[in-house]
Amino acid sequence: MLRGLAIRRLHGSTIARSDKVNYSKTLQLPKTAFGPKIPQGDARSQLIDTTSSDIYQWQWQARASVPQFTLHDGPPYANGDLHMGHALNKILKDIINRWELLYSGKRINYRPGWDCHGLPIEMKALERHIAAKQDPKTLTACEIRSTCRALASEMIDKQRTQFKEFAIMADFSQPYITMTHDYEISQLKVFRKLMENGLLTRQLKPVWWGCETTTALAEAELEYNEKHKSTAIFVKFPMVSSELTTKLQSQVPQISSIKLLIWTSTPWTIPANQGICINRNFDYGLVRNKATGEHLVVATELAESVAKLHDDYEVVDGVTITGEELLGQKYVHPASQTTQEFPVIHGDHVSAAAGSGLVHTAPAHGGEDYLIGKNHGFLIASSVNGEGRYIKDNIPKGYHGLADAKVTAGATIANVINLMTENDMIYHVNKKFIHSYPYDWRSKTPVIQRATPQWFVNVERIKQVASKALDDVEFVPQSGKNRLSSFVQNRNEWCISRQRTWGVPLPIVYNKHTDEPVESLAVVDHIIAKIDEFGTDEWFTEEDDISRWLPEGVNGADYVKGKDTMDVWFDSGTSWTTLLSSPVEAGFSNDEPLADIYLEGSDQHRGWFQSSLLNKIVSSGVGGDNFKPVAPFAKIITHGFTLDKSGQKMSKSKGNVISPAHAMAGGGKPFLPALGTDGLRLWVASSSYTSDVAVSPEVLSRVFETVKKLRVTFKFLLGNLYQFKQPVDYENLAPLDKYVLSKLATLQQRAITNFEDHGYQKIINDLNTNMNTELSALYFDISKDCLYTDAADSSRRRAIQTVIAEVAKVYLSILAPIQPILVQEVWHEYRQLFNIDEPTPFHKPWSYYQVPQQFHNPEVETEFAEIWALRDQVYRQMEQLRNDGGFKNKLELKLHLKSDSPVIAKHQQWLDDYFLVSEVEVNTPPESEVLSSSDVVDIVRSPHAKCPRCWKFIAPEPETLCQKCDAVVNS
Repeated sequence: MLRGLAIRRLHGSTIARSDKVNYSKTLQLPKTAFGPKIPQGDARSQLIDTTSSDIYQWQWQARASVPQFTLHDGPPYANGDLHMGHALNKILKDIINRWELLYSGKRINYRPGWDCHGLPIEMKALERHIAAKQDPKTLTACEIRSTCRALASEMIDKQRTQFKEFAIMADFSQPYITMTHDYEISQLKVFRKLMENGLLTRQLKPVWWGCETTTALAEAELEYNEKHKSTAIFVKFPMVSSELTTKLQSQVPQISSIKLLIWTSTPWTIPANQGICINRNFDYGLVRNKATGEHLVVATELAESVAKLHDDYEVVDGVTITGEELLGQKYVHPASQTTQEFPVIHGDHVSAAAGSGLVHTAPAHGGEDYLIGKNHGFLIASSVNGEGRYIKDNIPKGYHGLADAKVTAGATIANVINLMTENDMIYHVNKKFIHSYPYDWRSKTPVIQRATPQWFVNVERIKQVASKALDDVEFVPQSGKNRLSSFVQNRNEWCISRQRTWGVPLPIVYNKHTDEPVESLAVVDHIIAKIDEFGTDEWFTEEDDISRWLPEGVNGADYVKGKDTMDVWFDSGTSWTTLLSSPVEAGFSNDEPLADIYLEGSDQHRGWFQSSLLNKIVSSGVGGDNFKPVAPFAKIITHGFTLDKSGQKMSKSKGNVISPAHAMAGGGKPFLPALGTDGLRLWVASSSYTSDVAVSPEVLSRVFETVKKLRVTFKFLLGNLYQFKQPVDYENLAPLDKYVLSKLATLQQRAITNFEDHGYQKIINDLNTNMNTELSALYFDISKDCLYTDAADSSRRRAIQTVIAEVAKVYLSILAPIQPILVQEVWHEYRQLFNIDEPTPFHKPWSYYQVPQQFHNPEVETEFAEIWALRDQVYRQMEQLRNDGGFKNKLELKLHLKSDSPVIAKHQQWLDDYFLVSEVEVNTPPESEVLSSSDVVDIVRSPHAKCPRCWKFIAPEPETLCQKCDAVVNS
């Protein structure tokens, strides 16, 4: 047993009585200009400039000769105010850039971008003209484009100002903008590469079409409504008499008629019917009307489900019609009021999963229908115009009464069904068929398929090569690779032409007499050169003779300029050309990715990531012995969407919108704490961003508490460093100091790993744990007595200052990429304390922040794990005693620990500090009344008086200084 190991601080008789003297002026209380409040106004603006544009300009000039790190900015659309998704995106990028600057010492190449073309801006521009009482139909294309350009420029300026509020380290004065002349010319040259590589064709075929926006849509521009409600119908088409019908009439008694039964969820396409597909490998049977003798041909597997739809119908037993027998049969369309006969043909897409096993075929209004119709020589002519209205000349006579009716309107669908009902064609109607259906992502309305002449990129030829390029790309999260690869693999073509005014024109002219495009590379090169000379707006001027756009010798009066513009995904998908070090004319081939990172929302797997990959691959040339497919990015990072606390999308109608401006300023409805820029950035870093991210008053309030805690922590660190002059060598530090430094070393090492892995939430969690557990609850509390009451230059106080100086330095290194404004505030005072010349933390090399290897001390961490476990036991006993009224302040107490542990013996002289009491003895019997006893400790009241300066109960008499305080005061 360890006996008699007691702390002896009370000896000597020279200690003077205090006579209630105020000793506050003798204490080393914290002194700092660093305040608890987030800076506002001009001070905040100055900090943003210092930490953002100033740092970017400095590093771009000072680090011209060092390796470069490129994070390529996916261009936000220049429309409207910024939302929390913008903040999440831009701040994540900035954290990455700042880390690479600080840790790797690289030169950061980050150029903000804006996507400017497309329908939303065009629609807003038209609204401006309407507000000015101008009829959009009277406007020229150039007038519309001029308004669009002005509107986009206004939105860029507005968003630029808002982005700067996020403290983004960038030069916002030199962004790339997709409507600038140089960008558009580069894009046209990518288009030219597609043509050169034989990957571009013009075809008349069905494409997804937005009736509200009157333009073709790519797959990436569709949003699927999983709860779309359609009217689904079974339709009867009478068969034309044939050997098969005669055979069936001989086999089955009382057949009055034989009809083919199809099922469709797009009744509006029935007027465009040109054939019925069956599967030659299926067996078919009959369902009959028991009263009338009408017999319907359906797939055998579906006969029972079809018959159950009507009480008057039943399955005919014993009749089998092979698919081969049905092929070549003919039928008529009664409602069409024509005598035309239509064929029954085979289709691989016909299944027996649902419906009737027979599929209505309208070649102008479906992808599979088109391919089958093309093989059988069907006429490919859309029955509807660009606004989604029936074209009288393209629908049968019986439907002429529906001319100009909107095909997606409920009334139109009802009228189509009524016409068929009048002609005994309807078997069953389901007005509440719920299924997944594509919507126009801009107008949020259902789309249709409509055959129009469009320009397509042949993705089928390049998708294997594009997928191979992804093998060399790193994905965060890893699941992103399969997602992007599947989008590429499931795509055979890309429709890149749009029927809108505001966009980059396709540099194509057409023969006036044949409507055939001129696909000569020489002509396209000449047109691009002229667009380079005149600008894209000039292309849209009305001209009878376009000779100025064509090579010499070509009669411009025989040709017209195309009016199509490019898909906006083609626009942004060529943004990698802004990263080329040599002019675009030099070619696009390269052996390494142009960008280290692309970072966007998860929806960009089918959008910008895919369009960038495809454009880069097709522009580099496909095939050849030395061809190596290289994606434009080395790494793709994706984040989720920002949602409210219930997981709902934010919308003004729901009243659940929280904007970045609201979050930073605070107040309002819902009431929010004022996070400031760093608080907003902390919300981003604290989030599990690879999934959807919650935004709510509760979430932001928790972030605000962390912001306050960080400021309080730095205030403590700075306040206790003001007299620090001479650090203490590591070997002369106390065990507790070494413990804190070991935890600090682990914190920094884990932060490095997590920064490299983009695990920012883990960094904040680790920082919070260290700040709240190791520092606030332990080291700071334990050290305050020494910091405040020891002599300013005492070795123990300097040892603690040595530690907190290291804490401050490491915290600066971890928080600099995340909280640049807070860190710059701290740095302003920190650099004065330590005579540092560098104006920001980013000017210092990482070696300055790197903790020495000797700080890693597993042995001391093991020792303190035992000490803190014992302290927890003692504290539980003390808490019960406090609750019973045994004491008010722990300093009133003396502990008699019962322990044979060599660790406790080793730390004997510091135990009173660890336990925050006045005295601790080990294995000595209590000399006074025991207030609380257990197998671990006997707790007694200290037999000594309270020191009026340090407040410990270690003074020999009341109002008398303890030995230490007496020495400090009287030295």
